Amino acid sequence: MKPDENTGPFQVFYDGECPLCKREIDLIRWKDRKSGQLLLTDIADPEFDPTEFGKSLDEFHREIHSRDHLGNWYSGVDVFREIYRRIGFAPLVRISQWPIVRQALSLGYRIFAWIRYRTAIRRIKKPAVGSATCDSGCSPIGDGK
Repeated sequence: MKPDENTGPFQVFYDGECPLCKREIDLIRWKDRKSGQLLLTDIADPEFDPTEFGKSLDEFHREIHSRDHLGNWYSGVDVFREIYRRIGFAPLVRISQWPIVRQALSLGYRIFAWIRYRTAIRRIKKPAVGSATCDSGCSPIGDGK
């Protein structure tokens, strides 16, 4: 990232219905309370419109996404690196970029994201109490393949 890209708001898209994601975002929100550089957007909010960002809800559910003030998109572990750099954990970010650590974090995150995505699909496809049975057409996200 160039120096001028390191400033300005950084929008993070997270799933507020995922307990682990919400817990992490709450900690990040608390750490960012002074700088206010992070714009945290809950993709589970009924008002959230993914098309406003040129993406589908399925894309947002598959892995964490973010966007810097210049319009550059980030996903996966790179989102967390930028978040942690901005909230004061730059030394950990540098360690996370060492080749073996980078590979381990990327693999770990891919596994977590796949499990979280499958959980999100089940949660979204689950019919509300008293509603009709949900068929494949009722989910705004993919079939998980």
